[in-house]
Amino acid sequence: MPNLAWYSHEVCFWHDPGQGSGYLPVGPGIEPLRQFAVDPDLRRAEGLVRMAGVLDHFTQVTPDPAGDDDLLLVHTRAHVDRVEAASALGAGDAGVYAHVNHHSAHAARVAVGACVQATTAVLDGRHHRAYCLVRPPGHHAEPDRAMALCLYNNVAIAARAAQRHGARRVLVLDWDVHHGNGIQRAFYTDPDVLYVSIHQEGLFPPASGLVTETGEGAGAGRTLNVPLPAGSGHEAYLAALTRLVEPAARAFGPELILVAAGLDAGGHDPMGRMMCTSRTFHAMTARMCALADELTGGRIVLAHEGGYSAWYQPTLVLAVASALAGLPEPPDPFLHSLEHLPGQRLRPHQNRVLAHLEAHHPLLA
Repeated sequence: MPNLAWYSHEVCFWHDPGQGSGYLPVGPGIEPLRQFAVDPDLRRAEGLVRMAGVLDHFTQVTPDPAGDDDLLLVHTRAHVDRVEAASALGAGDAGVYAHVNHHSAHAARVAVGACVQATTAVLDGRHHRAYCLVRPPGHHAEPDRAMALCLYNNVAIAARAAQRHGARRVLVLDWDVHHGNGIQRAFYTDPDVLYVSIHQEGLFPPASGLVTETGEGAGAGRTLNVPLPAGSGHEAYLAALTRLVEPAARAFGPELILVAAGLDAGGHDPMGRMMCTSRTFHAMTARMCALADELTGGRIVLAHEGGYSAWYQPTLVLAVASALAGLPEPPDPFLHSLEHLPGQRLRPHQNRVLAHLEAHHPLLA
């Protein structure tokens, strides 16, 4: 069995982006709405993993907050100061749709610290695989601004920390339902980081994550965007891994795999229109672990990103954790409502996206 680590911290549950999380107006004629990025749902997810006995397979680690030396690997000084100042006020927007409370700056540093410390531990051989159950998420955060609930770019900073620690080539796979514009921007000209994003076409940010965005300069061919049509489900996601991610990874030859493991492509998520199930996330995690065993000596770190279904997110976290531990699919009381829908099969219009990338992307053509 691989040596597994689970990184989480209580303060990540205390970050609160506020009513409507910056997306929904709050004012006359609008009844206050429980925010959809509420972090107690993350605590429920960890509780389910513990109750199912899966957490017993992991070494639990409480991370330390990241220092400026970590944050400045990706972000500007002005950006860090803006996040700290907004959080010190106890409320406000630290960027674009990136609302904070008093605990947010500390929670964001802990989220980065978890990802950096997990990555370093995996590179050092102290663990083979690690999962970081952290908030705030990170993949939208750009070097100079917070965006869409993301304050610091957890996975991008972890990739830079891996390079600092001696890793020569890093694969970052992002299966959050939204495009990870912040990760892409951080590495768009870097030949030593392959960024692959499987996301819903045209969802967020607008006009971001196009198939034509493949990197620039020395990083040409090191970005692979897979914008799947809305309604894509299990077979489309697994086909994207088999036909695109795995051959691109083999051509690239990474020494470490990082996964921005958003769960908002789940079929019950209000922030996307995809059809993934616990079976999908279990299968994708298992496939990436097998790919890590093949290419990186087993070195893989998953970091929690999006996931906004209060009832389905815990089940999806359990599926990912189970696959990381080499355990079978866990029970899913919601699977029956999704698995037999037509969108679970690979449809011709979804296949056209995959076929285009197979024929035209520099790493695959």
